[in-house]
Amino acid sequence: MDTITLDQAIDIGYGTLQNIRRKQPPLATYAYPNYEFFNVFFNGNVKSTGDKLRGHITLDKEDQAAHKGFWAKDSLIKKNIQSRYELDWKLASGGMLWNLIEQSINSGPEAIYNVWQSQYDSAVKDLIEEVFDALMTAPKSSTDNDSPYSIFSWLSAGTAATEGFTGYTAVYDDAVDLDDGSKTTFNKGGIASSASSNTDWANYYFDHAGNLDDSFITMLDTACRKLNFRPPTVPRALPMEPSPMQIKFALYSNDPVIKTINAYLRNSDDQAGTRVNNYLTLPVFKGVPIVYCAPLDETRTDIYGTNPIIGLNHNLIYPVILKGWDFKITKRPVSENHNVMSLFMDLVYQVWCNTSPKYAGFLGSQHAASD
Repeated sequence: MDTITLDQAIDIGYGTLQNIRRKQPPLATYAYPNYEFFNVFFNGNVKSTGDKLRGHITLDKEDQAAHKGFWAKDSLIKKNIQSRYELDWKLASGGMLWNLIEQSINSGPEAIYNVWQSQYDSAVKDLIEEVFDALMTAPKSSTDNDSPYSIFSWLSAGTAATEGFTGYTAVYDDAVDLDDGSKTTFNKGGIASSASSNTDWANYYFDHAGNLDDSFITMLDTACRKLNFRPPTVPRALPMEPSPMQIKFALYSNDPVIKTINAYLRNSDDQAGTRVNNYLTLPVFKGVPIVYCAPLDETRTDIYGTNPIIGLNHNLIYPVILKGWDFKITKRPVSENHNVMSLFMDLVYQVWCNTSPKYAGFLGSQHAASD
C-alpha cells in the first residue's frame, strides 16, 4: 500500500469519527445511566439563533375586563406591565488528540475505529460531565461570564418554613461554599421579584424541614396540584429514544427522598408505583414519573437546600442550542508537534425558561435556614 499523505490521514481519521458519531451520538448515549436527567433534559433541546436569548413577560394584569351596561363609556387605560428578560449564550468545550503515527500503526479499519472510539468516548464523557455539573449548580458571581443558567437559576429555594410562590431570587455558587444560606442572590433573567413586587415571577417552593414523612408527601401533593402537574393522557414510560414530547412533567430527586416516596407507594393501595408487572419501570407520584438524579445526593445547601425534589415542566424549561454548535467538531494540527492532531467539540447553549418560573416547575427541600 502506498504511503498516504497528511491530508489523507486526517480525512481517514475524521471519517472514522463521523462513523462513530452516527453509531453513538453524544447525547443520550455517553451520559452515565444515573444521569437520566441529563438525557431527558437535552432530548428536548431547541435550536435557535441570534446574539442573545430574549423573552417578554407580563407580570401584572391590565384590569380592562369588566361587566357593564350596553351604553357605558369605554375606559381603557394602558399600563406599563411588560418586562423583557434575556440571557447570553454560553460555550462548553472539550476535545481529543490523536497521533498520525499511531493511526498508521493501527492501519486496519477496525483498529483505527477502536483507537478513535476510546478517545472520543473520553472526550464526550468529560464534556457531558462539565455541562451536567453546570445544570446542577449556578453561575459563580455577577462577573461570571462563562457559566450558563442552571435549573436552580429558575427554580430556586424560597422562604424557610413556607409553602408557596416565594422563590423570588436565585443564588450564586460562590467560590467559598459556606452552605449556610448566606450566598449572594441575583434576579432571575434580570427581573427583580419580591413579596411586594413582580410576585408572578417567583417559583413555587416548599420547605419540608428534613421531615421525610407524611407531611412531606402532603407538601409534594400540594405542589403538584398548584403547578397542575398531570400524567400523560396515555400512560407510558419515560422516553429515552423517542420523541421528548411524550413527557411533559417529571419529578427529579435524590436517594433519601425517592426511598421515602417508594415506601409510601408500597404501603398505599393505589395502582401506581413499583409493583411487579406495573406499566412503569419507574416509581410515579400522581402519575408523574420520579427520576433518580445522583448529583442531588451532593450537599449544596445554599443552592437548593438538603434532600431536594424538583418538579419540572419540560415544555417550559429546556436547553436552547445555537444552530450549528450542537457538539460541533473542529479539527486542526497541534503547533508543538506536526504529527499530533487536535479535535475540539463545542456546545453553545443556555438553559431557558420561556415563561414565568411560576408556571415552569417547583422546588422542595430542607431550607438552609432550617438545617
